[in-house]
Amino acid sequence: EITEDALREIINKYTRESGVREIERNIAKACRKVAVEIVKNPDIKIVLTPENITDYLGVYKYVRQEAEKEPQIGLVHGLAWTEVGGELLEIEASIMPGNGKLNLTGRLGEIMKESAQTAFSYARSNYEKLGLASNLQEKYDVHIHAPDGATSKEGPSAGIALTLAMISAFTKRPVRSDIAMTGEITLRGRILPIGGLKEKCIAALRSGIKNVIIPKANEKDLEEFPDYLKDKIDFKAVENFDEVLEYALLEAIETVSSNGKGDKSSKKEKEFKF
Repeated sequence: EITEDALREIINKYTRESGVREIERNIAKACRKVAVEIVKNPDIKIVLTPENITDYLGVYKYVRQEAEKEPQIGLVHGLAWTEVGGELLEIEASIMPGNGKLNLTGRLGEIMKESAQTAFSYARSNYEKLGLASNLQEKYDVHIHAPDGATSKEGPSAGIALTLAMISAFTKRPVRSDIAMTGEITLRGRILPIGGLKEKCIAALRSGIKNVIIPKANEKDLEEFPDYLKDKIDFKAVENFDEVLEYALLEAIETVSSNGKGDKSSKKEKEFKF
Protein backbone atom coordinates (compact mmCIF):
# COMPACT_ATOMS: atom_id res chain seq x y z
CA GLU A 1 0.00 0.00 0.00
CA ILE A 2 1.21 3.51 -0.85
CA THR A 3 -0.26 6.43 1.07
CA GLU A 4 -1.20 9.68 -0.66
CA ASP A 5 1.46 11.52 1.32
CA ALA A 6 4.08 9.04 0.10
CA LEU A 7 3.02 9.70 -3.51
CA ARG A 8 3.43 13.42 -2.94
CA GLU A 9 6.87 12.77 -1.48
CA ILE A 10 7.85 10.81 -4.60
CA ILE A 11 6.55 13.57 -6.88
CA ASN A 12 8.27 16.39 -5.01
CA LYS A 13 11.58 14.79 -4.09
CA TYR A 14 12.28 12.10 -6.67
CA THR A 15 10.95 13.55 -9.92
CA ARG A 16 11.21 16.77 -11.88
CA GLU A 17 9.38 16.40 -15.16
CA SER A 18 6.23 17.50 -16.95
CA GLY A 19 4.96 13.92 -17.45
CA VAL A 20 4.61 10.84 -15.26
CA ARG A 21 7.28 8.43 -16.55
CA GLU A 22 9.71 9.07 -13.71
CA ILE A 23 6.90 8.70 -11.17
CA GLU A 24 6.05 5.30 -12.65
CA ARG A 25 9.70 4.21 -12.53
CA ASN A 26 10.04 5.17 -8.87
CA ILE A 27 6.79 3.46 -7.86
CA ALA A 28 7.88 0.33 -9.74
CA LYS A 29 11.26 0.42 -8.03
CA ALA A 30 9.65 0.66 -4.59
CA CYS A 31 7.20 -2.13 -5.42
CA ARG A 32 10.01 -4.47 -6.48
CA LYS A 33 11.77 -3.98 -3.15
CA VAL A 34 8.52 -4.48 -1.26
CA ALA A 35 7.90 -7.71 -3.23
CA VAL A 36 11.29 -9.07 -2.17
CA GLU A 37 10.48 -8.41 1.49
CA ILE A 38 7.07 -10.09 1.18
CA VAL A 39 8.64 -13.16 -0.44
CA LYS A 40 11.01 -13.41 2.50
CA ASN A 41 8.23 -12.87 5.04
CA PRO A 42 4.72 -13.52 3.60
CA ASP A 43 2.95 -12.50 6.81
CA ILE A 44 4.07 -8.86 6.84
CA LYS A 45 2.09 -5.92 5.48
CA ILE A 46 4.13 -3.00 4.17
CA VAL A 47 2.77 0.54 3.89
CA LEU A 48 4.89 3.14 2.11
CA THR A 49 4.84 6.48 3.92
CA PRO A 50 6.97 9.66 3.78
CA GLU A 51 8.85 8.34 6.79
CA ASN A 52 10.03 5.09 5.18
CA ILE A 53 10.11 5.96 1.48
CA THR A 54 13.88 6.52 1.57
CA ASP A 55 14.34 2.86 2.56
CA TYR A 56 13.00 1.89 -0.85
CA LEU A 57 14.07 4.76 -3.11
CA GLY A 58 17.24 5.99 -1.44
CA VAL A 59 18.09 9.59 -0.55
CA TYR A 60 16.07 12.41 -2.06
CA LYS A 61 17.13 13.45 -5.57
CA TYR A 62 15.61 16.91 -5.43
CA VAL A 63 15.04 19.28 -2.54
CA ARG A 64 12.78 22.20 -3.34
CA GLN A 65 13.76 25.63 -2.13
CA GLU A 66 12.00 26.84 0.99
CA ALA A 67 10.73 30.41 0.96
CA GLU A 68 12.45 32.86 3.30
CA LYS A 69 10.24 33.36 6.36
CA GLU A 70 11.44 36.77 7.55
CA PRO A 71 11.35 40.11 5.65
CA GLN A 72 14.77 40.82 4.17
CA ILE A 73 16.41 43.81 2.54
CA GLY A 74 17.18 43.16 -1.11
CA LEU A 75 15.49 39.74 -1.25
CA VAL A 76 12.37 39.14 -3.35
CA HIS A 77 10.44 35.99 -4.19
CA GLY A 78 10.01 35.89 -7.93
CA LEU A 79 8.23 33.19 -9.91
CA ALA A 80 9.62 31.41 -12.94
CA TRP A 81 8.19 29.02 -15.51
CA THR A 82 10.36 26.09 -16.59
CA GLU A 83 9.85 23.11 -18.86
CA VAL A 84 8.99 21.02 -15.80
CA GLY A 85 6.59 23.50 -14.25
CA GLY A 86 6.69 26.59 -12.05
CA GLU A 87 9.50 27.36 -9.63
CA LEU A 88 10.03 29.86 -6.84
CA LEU A 89 12.94 32.10 -7.81
CA GLU A 90 14.74 34.15 -5.18
CA ILE A 91 16.21 37.42 -6.42
CA GLU A 92 18.98 38.96 -4.31
CA ALA A 93 20.30 42.51 -4.65
CA SER A 94 23.28 44.05 -2.92
CA ILE A 95 24.64 47.61 -3.03
CA MET A 96 28.30 48.51 -2.60
CA PRO A 97 30.54 51.55 -3.18
CA GLY A 98 31.50 51.85 -6.83
CA ASN A 99 30.81 53.77 -10.01
CA GLY A 100 27.45 52.56 -11.30
CA LYS A 101 28.36 49.09 -12.49
CA LEU A 102 25.61 46.45 -12.65
CA ASN A 103 26.82 42.91 -11.93
CA LEU A 104 24.54 40.01 -12.84
CA THR A 105 25.18 36.44 -11.68
CA GLY A 106 23.22 33.23 -11.39
CA ARG A 107 23.24 32.12 -15.04
CA LEU A 108 20.76 34.73 -16.26
CA GLY A 109 19.68 34.63 -19.90
CA GLU A 110 19.89 37.61 -22.25
CA ILE A 111 16.26 38.67 -21.82
CA MET A 112 16.53 38.50 -18.04
CA LYS A 113 19.72 40.57 -18.16
CA GLU A 114 17.83 43.19 -20.16
CA SER A 115 15.12 43.16 -17.47
CA ALA A 116 17.80 43.87 -14.86
CA GLN A 117 19.09 46.78 -16.96
CA THR A 118 15.53 48.12 -17.19
CA ALA A 119 15.18 47.81 -13.41
CA PHE A 120 18.42 49.76 -12.86
CA SER A 121 17.31 52.50 -15.28
CA TYR A 122 13.91 52.72 -13.59
CA ALA A 123 15.53 53.22 -10.17
CA ARG A 124 17.90 55.86 -11.52
CA SER A 125 15.21 57.80 -13.39
CA ASN A 126 12.86 57.79 -10.38
CA TYR A 127 15.48 58.63 -7.76
CA GLU A 128 13.57 61.64 -6.45
CA LYS A 129 10.30 59.76 -5.93
CA LEU A 130 12.19 56.91 -4.26
CA GLY A 131 14.17 59.24 -2.00
CA LEU A 132 17.53 58.33 -3.52
CA ALA A 133 20.55 60.50 -4.30
CA SER A 134 20.59 61.91 -7.83
CA ASN A 135 24.16 60.68 -8.37
CA LEU A 136 23.62 57.14 -7.10
CA GLN A 137 24.96 55.66 -10.35
CA GLU A 138 28.25 57.47 -9.69
CA LYS A 139 28.60 56.25 -6.11
CA TYR A 140 27.37 52.65 -6.04
CA ASP A 141 27.62 49.33 -7.83
CA VAL A 142 24.67 46.93 -7.87
CA HIS A 143 24.98 43.15 -7.73
CA ILE A 144 21.94 41.07 -8.73
CA HIS A 145 22.10 37.33 -8.05
CA ALA A 146 19.64 34.50 -8.64
CA PRO A 147 20.66 31.45 -6.56
CA ASP A 148 20.87 27.95 -8.04
CA GLY A 149 23.49 28.99 -10.55
CA ALA A 150 23.47 25.60 -12.25
CA THR A 151 19.98 26.30 -13.61
CA SER A 152 19.56 28.66 -16.55
CA LYS A 153 17.01 31.44 -16.04
CA GLU A 154 15.36 33.33 -18.85
CA GLY A 155 12.43 35.58 -19.69
CA PRO A 156 11.12 39.06 -18.86
CA SER A 157 8.60 38.05 -16.18
CA ALA A 158 11.06 38.60 -13.32
CA GLY A 159 11.14 42.33 -14.12
CA ILE A 160 9.15 43.53 -11.11
CA ALA A 161 11.04 41.19 -8.76
CA LEU A 162 14.40 42.48 -10.04
CA THR A 163 13.26 46.11 -9.70
CA LEU A 164 11.86 45.64 -6.20
CA ALA A 165 14.99 43.85 -4.97
CA MET A 166 17.15 46.68 -6.28
CA ILE A 167 15.02 49.44 -4.78
CA SER A 168 14.86 47.57 -1.47
CA ALA A 169 18.66 47.41 -1.38
CA PHE A 170 18.99 51.12 -2.23
CA THR A 171 16.39 52.31 0.30
CA LYS A 172 17.26 49.74 3.01
CA ARG A 173 13.56 48.85 3.28
CA PRO A 174 12.74 45.14 3.67
CA VAL A 175 10.38 43.26 1.38
CA ARG A 176 7.43 41.24 2.64
CA SER A 177 8.39 37.58 2.82
CA ASP A 178 4.84 36.30 2.37
CA ILE A 179 4.57 37.59 -1.20
CA ALA A 180 5.71 36.23 -4.56
CA MET A 181 5.44 38.15 -7.82
CA THR A 182 5.66 37.94 -11.57
CA GLY A 183 5.42 40.58 -14.27
CA GLU A 184 7.41 42.43 -16.90
CA ILE A 185 8.26 46.08 -16.26
CA THR A 186 8.83 48.97 -18.65
CA LEU A 187 11.04 52.03 -18.17
CA ARG A 188 7.94 54.00 -17.19
CA GLY A 189 6.91 51.44 -14.58
CA ARG A 190 4.05 49.83 -16.49
CA ILE A 191 3.47 46.15 -15.67
CA LEU A 192 3.02 43.95 -18.74
CA PRO A 193 1.39 40.48 -18.96
CA ILE A 194 3.34 37.24 -18.74
CA GLY A 195 2.80 33.55 -19.54
CA GLY A 196 2.70 30.39 -17.44
CA LEU A 197 0.76 32.06 -14.64
CA LYS A 198 -0.98 28.93 -13.36
CA GLU A 199 2.28 26.96 -13.05
CA LYS A 200 3.92 29.88 -11.26
CA CYS A 201 1.07 30.18 -8.76
CA ILE A 202 1.24 26.44 -8.05
CA ALA A 203 4.94 26.92 -7.26
CA ALA A 204 4.12 29.78 -4.87
CA LEU A 205 1.50 27.72 -3.05
CA ARG A 206 3.85 24.74 -2.87
CA SER A 207 6.38 26.99 -1.11
CA GLY A 208 3.80 28.20 1.40
CA ILE A 209 3.25 31.64 -0.16
CA LYS A 210 -0.40 32.68 -0.45
CA ASN A 211 -0.06 36.25 -1.74
CA VAL A 212 0.90 36.71 -5.39
CA ILE A 213 1.33 39.93 -7.36
CA ILE A 214 0.31 39.53 -11.00
CA PRO A 215 -0.10 41.92 -13.96
CA LYS A 216 -3.59 43.41 -14.30
CA ALA A 217 -3.69 42.12 -17.87
CA ASN A 218 -3.39 38.54 -16.58
CA GLU A 219 -6.41 38.85 -14.29
CA LYS A 220 -8.63 37.25 -16.96
CA ASP A 221 -6.52 34.07 -16.73
CA LEU A 222 -7.72 33.47 -13.17
CA GLU A 223 -11.12 32.36 -14.49
CA GLU A 224 -9.50 29.16 -15.78
CA PHE A 225 -7.68 28.40 -12.53
CA PRO A 226 -8.77 25.40 -10.46
CA ASP A 227 -10.73 26.27 -7.33
CA TYR A 228 -7.97 25.17 -4.95
CA LEU A 229 -5.71 27.90 -6.37
CA LYS A 230 -8.33 30.64 -6.38
CA ASP A 231 -9.44 29.77 -2.85
CA LYS A 232 -5.98 29.58 -1.29
CA ILE A 233 -4.13 32.44 -3.02
CA ASP A 234 -4.81 36.15 -2.59
CA PHE A 235 -4.05 37.75 -5.96
CA LYS A 236 -2.98 41.39 -6.24
CA ALA A 237 -3.38 42.61 -9.82
CA VAL A 238 -1.25 45.68 -10.63
CA GLU A 239 -0.83 48.00 -13.62
CA ASN A 240 2.01 50.20 -12.36
CA PHE A 241 5.10 49.58 -10.28
CA ASP A 242 3.98 52.15 -7.70
CA GLU A 243 1.32 49.64 -6.65
CA VAL A 244 4.01 46.98 -6.14
CA LEU A 245 6.01 49.33 -3.93
CA GLU A 246 2.97 50.15 -1.81
CA TYR A 247 1.93 46.52 -1.40
CA ALA A 248 5.25 44.69 -0.98
CA LEU A 249 7.81 47.12 0.47
CA LEU A 250 7.86 47.55 4.25
CA GLU A 251 8.67 50.60 6.29
CA ALA A 252 11.38 50.24 8.90
CA ILE A 253 10.26 51.51 12.32
CA GLU A 254 13.03 52.96 14.44
CA THR A 255 13.21 51.77 18.02
CA VAL A 256 15.17 53.27 20.85
CA SER A 257 18.39 51.42 21.55
CA SER A 258 20.22 51.18 24.85
CA ASN A 259 22.08 54.42 24.16
CA GLY A 260 18.79 56.31 23.81
CA LYS A 261 19.14 56.87 20.07
CA GLY A 262 17.15 55.52 17.18
CA ASP A 263 18.88 52.50 15.73
CA LYS A 264 18.28 51.13 12.25
CA SER A 265 21.31 48.89 12.06
CA SER A 266 20.33 46.23 14.57
CA LYS A 267 17.94 43.59 13.26
CA LYS A 268 16.79 42.72 16.76
CA GLU A 269 15.79 46.31 17.47
CA LYS A 270 13.90 46.81 14.24
CA GLU A 271 10.23 46.11 13.72
CA PHE A 272 8.34 45.94 10.48
CA LYS A 273 4.82 46.85 9.57
CA PHE A 274 2.75 45.66 6.64
